[in-house]
This record gives sequence, C-alpha cells and structure tokens, in this order.
Amino acid sequence: MIEINNIHKSFSANKVLNGVSLKLNKGEVVAIIGPSGSGKSTFLRCINFLEKPDQGEIVIGGIRVNAQSATKEDVWQLRKATAMVFQSYNLFKNKTAIENIMEPLLVVQKMPLLEARNIAMDILEQVGLADKRDSYPSKLSGGQQQRVGIGRALAVNPEIILLDEPTSALDPELVGEVLDVIKRLAEKHMTMLIVTHEMRFAKDAANRIVFMDDGRIVEEGSPFELFSSPKNIRTAKFLNDVRVC
Repeated sequence: MIEINNIHKSFSANKVLNGVSLKLNKGEVVAIIGPSGSGKSTFLRCINFLEKPDQGEIVIGGIRVNAQSATKEDVWQLRKATAMVFQSYNLFKNKTAIENIMEPLLVVQKMPLLEARNIAMDILEQVGLADKRDSYPSKLSGGQQQRVGIGRALAVNPEIILLDEPTSALDPELVGEVLDVIKRLAEKHMTMLIVTHEMRFAKDAANRIVFMDDGRIVEEGSPFELFSSPKNIRTAKFLNDVRVC
C-alpha cells in the first residue's frame, strides 16, 4: 500500500496543491487527468520530493516521511523506493541505451559492472529494445528513448514508478509502443502513477482514473465509471470538452 496524505504545496502566493490525498494498492496503475494548471505534475513531483511539499505525509512500504520534519536520509530512502519517468526522456546523450539503464545500478547501488550489464540487458528485452543496446539517444526515435527511460526506472526495482506525461512529447504513431510497454508492466503488477493529458492513453493504461482540478482531487473511479458516467459536474464538463474516444 502506498499512501499520500494531505499534500499542500504553494509557490509564493500561488496555492498549487490543497490537501491532496491518494492511496494506491500494490500492482495498481492510476492515471491522473485534469486541465493544465490543476496541480497534477506538481503532485507527482512532491511524492519523491523533487518538489518539497509544504505539508503532508508520504508512506511507501515501511517508509514514512512527514514533509515538515523530513531529513536528508528520509528523502534518500523515499527516492530509493520511487522512480521517475519524464516527458522529455532525460537520457544521458553521451551514453548508449544499455549504459543509460546501467547508470543507476553502478552509481547508486554500486553494483559490479557485469551484474549491472546483465540486468540492463534483461530490461532492454522487456521493453523491446535488445537490438538497440549500443545505440545513443540521437539514433533512437522518441518512443524508443521513452522506453529506455522506462527501462532505467525499472532498473532500481522501485515500489512505484511515477510517469509525468510519458507520451505527450511523442508523435501519435509512437504512443502505442510506449503504451504497450506500460501495459506489460501492469500485467506484471508494477505499481504506477501516471499524469497524462491523453484520455485514450489513460483509458487503456489505467485501473483507476483520478480527476484533479484547482489543486484538489475532484473525483476518482474506474475508467468505465469516470468516462461513462462522471458524478461531478466539473469532471463531466472536462471530459466533454476533451471529447474522450
């Protein structure tokens, strides 16, 4: 069980998150949707302290971190339990696909080189890029780069993977290959929290949908419940405006 309790975050006078709480079961895939500026990405970044919450508590397994009293060791332990996949891939441009995946194993976990290479190769197989192991990011498509990014997240064996708009930088024809990888991870019961603007992606990838607006969770439910019969008028208006397929 992963619990995020009563998260608040402001930037100067701008209140971005106003008491956001969410629970995820192990193996669950949850998609967060909502209008731009609703706090989705900030919420995701607060979970592993890429943005420090002003208030709230995060519980991942046996790790419990209070935002107001968190130490450097608390944050370190929290980040070891999470992995982030970014919209812009954030790969090391001077490293090959396999080297990008090996990096956290070598640097963070101090793993022997051969062991790290074997794990990285297995992960490349999982994301369908074994034949690209020696390719640099400049020689990979956007979809391939994002799959390497997901592979790098898998390498640290996290309790949860946080994906911030993982397909929004991709050409439409490349979204499917990233979605297929995420679906395969879901079948292996990998816990994932995904922020996305793409409703079809959310419907296809998630077990549960969370709708955020104005720094709060307004409504949540299964993809069928939320997209077929939203209970909140704000949710219904948003989904009507984006014309969910």
